[in-house]
Amino acid sequence: MLKWLLVGLVVFLVYRFAMKRPRYDRLFSPDHLIELSRGLGRAKDTALRRPGGGPPADPFAEGNAFITSADIAVVYTVAEAGEDGHEHHVSLSFRGGALARAAAGFLAAALCRLLGLGETQRVLAVSNSGVYHLIFQVPAADEARFAARSVQKLDDASARRLVGVAMEDRGPLLARLGKLDVKVPK
Repeated sequence: MLKWLLVGLVVFLVYRFAMKRPRYDRLFSPDHLIELSRGLGRAKDTALRRPGGGPPADPFAEGNAFITSADIAVVYTVAEAGEDGHEHHVSLSFRGGALARAAAGFLAAALCRLLGLGETQRVLAVSNSGVYHLIFQVPAADEARFAARSVQKLDDASARRLVGVAMEDRGPLLARLGKLDVKVPK
C-alpha cells in the first residue's frame, strides 16, 4: 500500500513539474507570428509618437506594449540618441517565468525581420531579471523612412517562411548575447 502511495506521489510531482514548465509550441507557430506582427505594428506606431518621452507609466494602456496569446510581453520604446537619431528598445519577457534563451533569440530575429532592419546594427541582451532586450539605433537621416515603413503584414504562408528564417537568424544574435544590469527601484 505504501509503495503505491509513493508511486502516486512521484507521478503527481512529475506532472506538476511538467505543467509548470513553459510550453513553447505556441510561440513558434505561424499564428503567433501573425499576432506578433499586428501587435508590433501598433506598439511601434505608439512608441514613435513619443520619442524620448521616457517609458509611460502604463505602457499597456498607452499602446506601446502588449501580451501575446503565448504569454509573451512585448514593450516598445524609443529614446533620444542625441544628434545621431533615436535608440529603439524592444523588451521581451515571458509572463509565466523565465524566457528560454533560444526562444528569445527566435522572437528577436522575427522582430528584426518584421521591422525590416536589414543590416542595421542591433544587440540582444538579457537583464539580471531575465527580460530580453533588442536594442537598435535608427540614424537621424533614416528616421522618417523607418517611421513610414509599416511592420510587415503576415499571412499564413509568409508566417511559415518567417518561422524558418527566424530560426536561422537567431544564431548570430545569440552568439553576441549581452548582459544588462538593470536596477529596479523598490
